[in-house]
Order: sequence, then structure tokens, then C-alpha cells
Amino acid sequence: SDLSGSIRGRQNMHNHLDMMIRGAEKNISLVTTADGLNRKFEALLPSLEKAKRRGTNIRIAAPITPNNVKVAKHLSKIADVRDSSNTNLNGRFVIVDSNQLMFMLTDDATVHPNYDTAVWLSTDYFAKVTEKMLDTTWKDLTPLSKVKIKEK
Repeated sequence: SDLSGSIRGRQNMHNHLDMMIRGAEKNISLVTTADGLNRKFEALLPSLEKAKRRGTNIRIAAPITPNNVKVAKHLSKIADVRDSSNTNLNGRFVIVDSNQLMFMLTDDATVHPNYDTAVWLSTDYFAKVTEKMLDTTWKDLTPLSKVKIKEK
């Protein structure tokens, strides 16, 4: 049966993402903003590392900037990290095991963290469709190893 939920507040969103990642068995696809990458690193690194040790495939897309390139390099030890700067992939969402997804509904650059809002869905159909769209864009993203940015 399909399940859904609305989540308000960035801390609650990170807690729910953490729960999703802890339950991941096969794959995690994470698309975020430049600032979001730094926040995800802070909030989710232990769970992402555990997921990797369980054999979960992890891929992360975000614009790579001087402010987050150090975090991106650290994450690249456990994930395929790609730079989305030169694409129109400007969103915030996570897909886990092709059956759960979480979409952030607001622009993290303009919304107060307390009012950041997301929708969580447990649905094979929509998760797979969204994943296929991401797969199409993934090949156009620049692998971190080819990104030439100096850290601040």
C-alpha cells in the first residue's frame, strides 16, 4: 500500500531522511543544493557511511562550489558525487530503493529552516519514474574528479 506524509521543519526533514537512509538496502539517490550538500553532510554522514558498508549504492548530485568542494570530496569516498552546476537540475529530493522518495517543496535559499517543507511518499511507481528521469540527467552531470574548484 502506498503511504505519504508531509514534513515541516528542516530538522524534522533531516530526521526523516536519516530514517530512510538507515533502512536503505539497494540504492540512495540524493539531489540537493550547494548549501544543502553541506547540511546533508552534517546531518546524514554517519547513516550514509553505514549504508555504504551494507553495500548500498549511493549517488549525490549538487552544484559544487568553493564552499562545499571539501565536503563533496569527503562524500565521494562513499558515494558517486556529481556536479549539477551546468544543468537545469535545480531541486531537492531523495529516492531510496526505488520505492520511497522525499521532495523538498521550498527553495532552501529563501525559506526559514523552521518552515522548510517536504513530502514523503512510499510508492514504487512514482519513485521509479522519478529515478528514470534522474538517470537520464545523471550522465550529463560532471563527475567530481573532473571538477576544477579550489576550496575556500
